Amino acid sequence: MKISFQVIMSVILVFPIFINAQIQDMYISSTVEKYFDRNRTAPTLMSVDVVDDYMYGRTLKLVIRGHRNSKNEDIGFAFGAAAAIAAKANIPMETLWVEMEIRYKTMETTIAVAPAPCSIEAIVYKSRSFGFWWESCLNFL
Repeated sequence: MKISFQVIMSVILVFPIFINAQIQDMYISSTVEKYFDRNRTAPTLMSVDVVDDYMYGRTLKLVIRGHRNSKNEDIGFAFGAAAAIAAKANIPMETLWVEMEIRYKTMETTIAVAPAPCSIEAIVYKSRSFGFWWESCLNFL
C-alpha cells in the first residue's frame, strides 16, 4: 500500500490541531479549580463564571477570598490562572475579571478587570512584561 505525499502532509498539518486541546465552557470552572488546588499558597477560590457582559463582552469572572498581607500577589495569581485558562478556551474570552474579598474588621472588596488578549500576551506568552501589564492593561474598579 502506497501513501501519497498529499495524505502525509495533510496529516502533519492537521495533527497540531489535535494536540492543542481546547477547553470547553462546561469544563472551565473545574479547570480553574484544579489550577487553584495545585498551589497551597493560592487564595481561596469562591466561584468561577463565564458571562456575556454587555459592557465587557465574553468575560471569565473569578471571585476569590484573598489575604490582607498579600493582596497584590493574590490578584496576580488569580489573573495568572484566568489567563492560562483563557488562552486554551474553546471560545475566546474578551475580558478577565477578578473580584477579591478580604475579611478584615469589615468586608473589603476589590474588583480588577483586564482585557484577555493583553493578559494572555503578558502572563502566558511573556511577550510583554508583567509590569507593563500591571500598569497598562489592569484596571481597578
